[in-house]
Amino acid sequence: MGWFELRKKKSSTIAKDRLKLLLVSERLDCSPTTMIMLKNDLIKTISKYMTVEEDQVTVSISYSPSILTAQIPFAESHPMNY
Repeated sequence: MGWFELRKKKSSTIAKDRLKLLLVSERLDCSPTTMIMLKNDLIKTISKYMTVEEDQVTVSISYSPSILTAQIPFAESHPMNY
């Protein structure tokens, strides 16, 4: 490996890091852009293992009490090989 070779992060690592960022900053307003990026990361990660109906995925956060909710419907199809 070279000194300047960059490793590509796994989508699960990116989703986990973004989720941590969201939870740490829960007292601050979460921008719509951050929520979209989190939603896309979750879809990308879960799609590796199951077929997801991407157009029906919703991610929301409520602050009293602090709850992050993700509704991820799975498509009815044959199980994916992994």
